[in-house]
Amino acid sequence: MKFGYYLLALLISFCFSLDLKAQWDAQVSQYWKVKTFFNPAFGAEKDSIQATLLHRQQWVGVDNAPKTFIVSADMPVNFMGRKHGVGILAMSESIGLFKNTSIGAQYVYKKRWKKNILNVGVQLGFTSIGFDASQIDKAGQEDIEDIGATDQTKVFDGNIGIAWVAPKYYIGISSTHITQPNFDIGDDITTYIARAYYFTAGYNMRLGKSSYELQPSVLIKADNTVVQYDATARLVYKKMFNGGVSWRKDDGWVFLLGINIFGIDAGYAYDLSTSEISVKSKGSHEFFVRYAMPIKLSKNGQTSHKSIRIL
Repeated sequence: MKFGYYLLALLISFCFSLDLKAQWDAQVSQYWKVKTFFNPAFGAEKDSIQATLLHRQQWVGVDNAPKTFIVSADMPVNFMGRKHGVGILAMSESIGLFKNTSIGAQYVYKKRWKKNILNVGVQLGFTSIGFDASQIDKAGQEDIEDIGATDQTKVFDGNIGIAWVAPKYYIGISSTHITQPNFDIGDDITTYIARAYYFTAGYNMRLGKSSYELQPSVLIKADNTVVQYDATARLVYKKMFNGGVSWRKDDGWVFLLGINIFGIDAGYAYDLSTSEISVKSKGSHEFFVRYAMPIKLSKNGQTSHKSIRIL
């Protein structure tokens, strides 16, 4: 446990020297709630079927600002006497006339060492980019009569990751868009998604003998040219109510609230930007909800479950 605490403290301190830039993947403030979005190795962390939904409306007040939906589900399974994890994740993000969509199936190999688990995960699926030219204002543009079609291109995409999960802390390293997929978006126009790298870590620290727990965490994102990160501190009361704050360098603050009751885990994040976008934007809103149904794995691979309401 001490190893995880010291490592996390070192990483948070190191973050203060990093620069913040924009990247392809959607921004997510409640990243510890949707870790499979950037690292498939975190799938099936608990013995339950989990269904998750996240919606983010970024930069309220700015025309054509990003809107993001993430839907995921995962569960553990027994196969050949060993626990594995399976899941699915879909993401849709609209930015003006563009719409990015991805869907992938996830698999997690799990290896237990005492109370700790080493997870190796992979996600395979497709990513598409859509462009709706019919929404372009053509007033006074008689010379572009052909504009009006909706173009979309789809390519194979994949993510990989590894995670070490202990009772009091977790550490994960992953890479998204490992194939760096190329898109043909028009005549002689091509683009590609750069491979991105993620590091995340979190720690669960009980405050004495009280009912409060402090849960610091960090997410570092990088590609070949830019780096960004979030550093977060949350306070949890009786594992039911939580609140906290994140700091995103050169971008601002994130204020967090959450509740976990009757198998439903819900959260809200408000981003208050301190960058130049704050002149036009009233901030960003992010909503998260997850439902978990406990299951019991048997040695023959069959599962049983019961409603969380009658536990």
